Amino acid sequence: MKRVLLLANGPGELWCWARPMIPALGERGFDVSLRLLPCQYASGNEKDIAGGMVKGGVDPPMSVFAALAGKKGIGYDAILQLGGDLLFGLAFSARNRAPLFCYTYGPKPLLNRCDEVFSAFEGTCQFGGAVRDKLLIVGDLVADALAMDGNGFRWTPGGGPRIVLFPGSRRVIRSAALPFIRDLAGRIRERLPRSETVVALSPFSEPGEEEKWRSLGLRAVASPTGSILKGADLAVTQPGTNTLELAYSLVPGIVAVPFAFLRQVPLPGLLGLLGSLPVAGPALKERILRGRSGERGFLAWPNRIAGREILPEMVGDISAVEVADRAVALLGDEDGLRGIRTGLEGIPRSPGAAGRIAARISGLVG
Repeated sequence: MKRVLLLANGPGELWCWARPMIPALGERGFDVSLRLLPCQYASGNEKDIAGGMVKGGVDPPMSVFAALAGKKGIGYDAILQLGGDLLFGLAFSARNRAPLFCYTYGPKPLLNRCDEVFSAFEGTCQFGGAVRDKLLIVGDLVADALAMDGNGFRWTPGGGPRIVLFPGSRRVIRSAALPFIRDLAGRIRERLPRSETVVALSPFSEPGEEEKWRSLGLRAVASPTGSILKGADLAVTQPGTNTLELAYSLVPGIVAVPFAFLRQVPLPGLLGLLGSLPVAGPALKERILRGRSGERGFLAWPNRIAGREILPEMVGDISAVEVADRAVALLGDEDGLRGIRTGLEGIPRSPGAAGRIAARISGLVG
């Protein structure tokens, strides 16, 4: 039996990319292993969740030095990297003399060193010539993951507008956002008494966290996102994978980035180190992010793919009341909702990316 190693880093890559890839590779006869990589967006619960996806358990995220200096250990016939620094993939590829495959939404350093590159959307990002020769557009793994979510959630029959609030996958941001979301939900309930609002907790949330939200009068659930979005009329979310889940579910949404939480936003590399400095670090991080806000471009993935605003983005010193009022106004604007859904319908959606990737790897090494 051929062995393939998956390398994944953050919550989105693990839940929405690795989760559908593991069974797809298994169906092709591969024995699949999974290793975690460091990620500034990590929730802290990746090890436990990853351990339930593959046999034999999963180690905590490793450092690049450990990967480069590690012993050969179990041999692999292929390496598939799903997010993170490609130094890790290259280290495992060299140690096992195995081809390195990468799935990515856009260019990244060392991509030209991969044997083959898989991506979701044609024309979204400009890959260099050396990479384009190795590039295959296979579709979005997020669509495959969404199809795995099933029907674990039920809305109350006969109610008013149904609104989903996403507080994010990182514990520190969820904790900071809790009062904001409480006020947001309260304002919506005040203006739309018959509405039903649900806080959709991440699969990476803490055990028992639902009760913490419920103690503030909020209905919080940890049901699969796909099942929550079925029947939803509107969502309020942060930038990230959730925006693609909205697109594939054809659910209009508002992408909100209140500057009140800039100090909790993780940053990569040197900026991340500066932001972690005691006392002055968080203030420095906020100042940097505020200064860069004018250069940000679109934040929601559907907007980035389309090159125009489909999902409304609210960024800046915005309050919970302002976001709630925007949501209420949008719910009362049938033409606006219809326009968003039409825009989301234009986002490429080709389920089966995991199967296409697995078939390609099998054809080359199987």
